Amino acid sequence: MRPEISPPCLQLLTFTVSSIFFTVVPVTHSHHQPPPYGDCQSSFECGNLKEISYPFWGNQQSHCGRQGFKLQCRPNMYPVINMENQSFIVLKIEQNSQWIKLARSDIWNGVCPLLNTQLDHSPFSFQGSGTRNISMFRGCPVGITSAEDAYNVSCKTKNGSSDLIYVARESSTHPAQNLCGLQITVPVLITAYNQVVDGNLTPKEALDEGFVADYHFDEEDFCKICRNSSGICVPADINSTQVRCICHGKPDIPPCLKYGISHLS
Repeated sequence: MRPEISPPCLQLLTFTVSSIFFTVVPVTHSHHQPPPYGDCQSSFECGNLKEISYPFWGNQQSHCGRQGFKLQCRPNMYPVINMENQSFIVLKIEQNSQWIKLARSDIWNGVCPLLNTQLDHSPFSFQGSGTRNISMFRGCPVGITSAEDAYNVSCKTKNGSSDLIYVARESSTHPAQNLCGLQITVPVLITAYNQVVDGNLTPKEALDEGFVADYHFDEEDFCKICRNSSGICVPADINSTQVRCICHGKPDIPPCLKYGISHLS
């Protein structure tokens, strides 16, 4: 004969089933929840750079920034950003004016470059008014560096051996174009370019000063208002291009009000 369930046991069974039910249900719907923003800050440090915010994000914080703006943070060094299959040293970020100062990682580290500098896709683009191009040539005949605008620069090849490249100032009809085996175009700051022309900077020093590129993203005006009112601009969801403003720990409409008062109250 099956024993009857006493009222206390029945209550315990009901509680156990209910607990299991309410434990499982949120897990099955967790992919609809927004990402956690507890570790997203109004600004963060990344190596030598400080006060960086959305759309940029550092190591392991993709839920705090926008795709395409990942920075590789390195202790006591400038961060690195990858774009168009090229790596760049990030020397400065000016978020109010939305420009970034970059230097080629290969040239910065003394490696012989093999490709033109490429920024042909959104969100980054050359800041034309502030840059000039210099040309770097490899495989040139002996004696070509006797020209007035010729400079020898030492660099390392992939196998570790040293090589010499010939650097010429900006020119659309330079004789080296037809005499050397490889030509690479690299932008530099116009101020650094002029100093090379005047003999006050070497080409390597000018290249290490980098160049300036603009960047843009959707909802940038929304994020400026949010950031300037002490809010935190974050993605609305993982891999989302939509954004939300976190004011005093909660989503709100920017600008953020003082003392935790919400527009949505």
